Amino acid sequence: MATRTGRSLLCLGRTHIRALGLQNAAGRVTYATEEPANHQSRFTGPPDRRNKGPFAKKPRRNEGQSRAERMSVDQDWTAVYPSAMPFRANTVPLPVRMGYPVKGGVPSQKRGNLELIKIPNFLHLTPAAIKKHCKALKPFCTEWPSALDTDAKCDEHFPIKVESTDYLSAGPSVRNPSARIVHLKVKLSSLNLDDHARKKMLKLVGEKYCKATDVLTIKTDRQILRPIYRSGSSSNMT
Repeated sequence: MATRTGRSLLCLGRTHIRALGLQNAAGRVTYATEEPANHQSRFTGPPDRRNKGPFAKKPRRNEGQSRAERMSVDQDWTAVYPSAMPFRANTVPLPVRMGYPVKGGVPSQKRGNLELIKIPNFLHLTPAAIKKHCKALKPFCTEWPSALDTDAKCDEHFPIKVESTDYLSAGPSVRNPSARIVHLKVKLSSLNLDDHARKKMLKLVGEKYCKATDVLTIKTDRQILRPIYRSGSSSNMT
């Protein structure tokens, strides 16, 4: 449809020109309907992948020594592992192996070993790193009171004890449900109870009281976070 319309417009233009007496000028105008035979497109094929052009293949760089091989004996290990991070074979100068030995062989080497990457490591908690942490925290700490030099004096001034346990497991997750358990221990003699209040307390706590040590133990393990246990066990005492 577009081609027919174009032809009709060209014919009208030529008729109008003849009427004006401009036949000679109109005869010089030519219209190209096809590309010339010697026309070449700018992109006629795939790019040249030889040594010329922007798509030239770069030479492969030779693999150098890893950081573990270039590491000196007196290397500052806290700079290599400043915080908790996955195992990196190129930065650990130890022949570590892990995995299931196939056909009675030895476990896989550290390079490309997924078993070493999956589990948490403690390479950031070396004695040198712990010493640096303690040195940084020391200005914010207070000295231990010299009067509390024995356990008996500590129990006398601080009768309530809160115990919790942290678990270190070599697995894909560092969380352990047992770490939520909090034990609150207190000697019943330090509560200054009369005979009636003491008997009532013993009936309420039941097996949580140890008669041999005179210690009452309250266990909390129903919440998600450990601070909630501590506040909950303290409220149970009051």
